[in-house]
Amino acid sequence: MLSATAANASNQAASTPPSVVNVPIQIAHTKLGNVAYREVGDGPALVLIMGYAGTMQTWDPHFVDMLALHFRVIIFDNAGIDGTAALPSPLSIDAMANQTGALITTLHLKEANVLGWSMGSMIAQALAIRHPSQVRRLILLATFPGLGNADQPSQKAVNALTSGNPAATQADLFPANQTLAAQAFDGSLEAYPSAPSTSATVIAAQKAAIRSWFNGRDPTGHNADQISVPTFIADGAKDHIDASVNDRDVAAEIPGSQLVLYPDAGHAFLFQEGESFFFRIRTFLSGVPVPLDRSQFRQHYLADYKLTNAAGTTWVAGLKKLTSKSSPQDLAHLDLGLADAEGAFDDELLNFGETGSLGTSVDNLVTADEFVVRDLLAFGVQSGPQAKQWAITIKRDGNVVLVGENVLRHQLGLSPITVPTTTTTTTTVKKTTTTTLKF
Repeated sequence: MLSATAANASNQAASTPPSVVNVPIQIAHTKLGNVAYREVGDGPALVLIMGYAGTMQTWDPHFVDMLALHFRVIIFDNAGIDGTAALPSPLSIDAMANQTGALITTLHLKEANVLGWSMGSMIAQALAIRHPSQVRRLILLATFPGLGNADQPSQKAVNALTSGNPAATQADLFPANQTLAAQAFDGSLEAYPSAPSTSATVIAAQKAAIRSWFNGRDPTGHNADQISVPTFIADGAKDHIDASVNDRDVAAEIPGSQLVLYPDAGHAFLFQEGESFFFRIRTFLSGVPVPLDRSQFRQHYLADYKLTNAAGTTWVAGLKKLTSKSSPQDLAHLDLGLADAEGAFDDELLNFGETGSLGTSVDNLVTADEFVVRDLLAFGVQSGPQAKQWAITIKRDGNVVLVGENVLRHQLGLSPITVPTTTTTTTTVKKTTTTTLKF
């Protein structure tokens, strides 16, 4: 069911920044050539560095949109991809770090927060070492040491990432029991406009640069102990690409760094862990919010609930307008909009900073709602028997949300929610669109 939190969805519509899928690609003219980028949100700068073979449109837009609630988020294409200038051969992690630094300079970001994923985390390490004045805080996700002692992924696993085989790529990024998380990632990416993929030439150059880092041939890789900015390191404990020993080695090298490994998650854990992970990133970068008193909490909650109740209705109305001419991107836009609104509502709840029993109820509700957000993002990629199972799953997950919502409302002295959920409507709309969409 979408229940109360599917209802809780449009609240942030007025205050949420435009989705990253709707902002234009821009070109920064840096001293190391043009760099294609998008930016969304307001606040302190947060630069995201993509990994092997990825483009800026490999970032899950829901992930970016949630960060953009609090930060000016910049995503960009690495060297040689689409509108970003190639760098002299041989390509190296250091060279890509220098180009990232040139982008930061050109955009006048000065001291930016930097988040790197996979190969992007190597670039982020090199950036913090070679250009320390440009990095305020550092987040390394699924990272690798550059000392020559990295536990390297198998060639089969590396090849699967660029094989064009969705099942093989999914197996690389998500544990086998996280099918809906993988589908949510795929569904979310559908919301982007079409764009060129990374060329075979660039992929080969990146692969060589990564191997050089793995084998300790990139000089900067030996200097992680020089990183002095606060650093947060995280990965999935079931990462098939990056063994957790690599994350531990990097954490041991960087003084004072924090390390978190998420159970039952893989290389793409950052797109699986949901709003609670976004909140962890935010508190690492900006600090823990000051708790509201109970009366303020209640007031904000009521205002949020009233506004967000419209989002589920808007979503259903949008689904009903889909026709045979509608595209998967049209559906993905609808689903992403509701998922973003729900995520923003959860972000607000966490931002109230409550502790004790009320804080526990907030955490429980947000955790439950993360599954509903996942279901929403996975909606558009269901087909055949999957669609029936999806309907069962979202009803189950929605019922858990409804229980959590009513526990919180009871603590706030509010009447429980007793109206029917939107699950039935959702299923009905799904049936009416069977002939026009890829269900």
